[in-house]
Amino acid sequence: MGGAAQMILTVDIGNTTIQLGVIAGNQIQDRWRLQTNRLKLSDEYAVQIFELFRLNNVVVSGFEAVVVSSVVPSAGREFTAMCRRYLEIEPVVVSPDLDLGIDLRVDQPEEIGADRITTAIAAFSEYGGPLIVVDFGTATTFDAVAEDGAYLGGVIVPGIQISMNALFDQAALLSRVDLSMPPQVIGTTTKSCIQSGFYFGFLCQMEGIIDRIKTELNTEVKVIATGGLSSLIAGSSVKIDVVDPDLMIKGLYTIFRRIQEKNR
Repeated sequence: MGGAAQMILTVDIGNTTIQLGVIAGNQIQDRWRLQTNRLKLSDEYAVQIFELFRLNNVVVSGFEAVVVSSVVPSAGREFTAMCRRYLEIEPVVVSPDLDLGIDLRVDQPEEIGADRITTAIAAFSEYGGPLIVVDFGTATTFDAVAEDGAYLGGVIVPGIQISMNALFDQAALLSRVDLSMPPQVIGTTTKSCIQSGFYFGFLCQMEGIIDRIKTELNTEVKVIATGGLSSLIAGSSVKIDVVDPDLMIKGLYTIFRRIQEKNR
């Protein structure tokens, strides 16, 4: 990717993966995923990131800004240190303390994860409210956004992968299986029983929570799904209106633009 247009680097540091996005000309140009490592140092991140830049012909001097969302404090600190030293950019770090143009209408706004704030901002900016964001990450989160864009709170449940890991770690006779959509609910082998249990279990959990949130909001809402397994689970549900795998990247870019406009 050439270096003519100024570029924004978005960084979403999750418990399992780090998602990087490169935006130029208001368009997502590149996206990559790395494994989150709580022990990795800023110099190691620099080696890894700069190699990605080299392989994808990204001109480092073309970056105008870096926007970071992190739910892993140690990785967030090292990554921001890498940005300062190697990119010579002071990154914008998303937190409830920033004026992000969103009303956090909850009891303890300081506890809201940066990832949940970011996807709420992105979903409202992209699709309008009221809405529910379902994010399939290490934890699966459900976040409610009002018609005026206010963040109302939500639900956190164990994610699909960690739930599967817990079962396989504790049940000695059960072999690991990949998550896939079974042809029917009733399994005829141990493997298909496990696949059915996880797939339809999480599907029904998702749909049940969505219905209960809608009942509490007492209005029709749009439901936006994102995260690594969103396409697989949402593909079987009539409750999901949109699957948007780039919601975090869009949200971080929206936050950058809002801060940029305020500083003009």
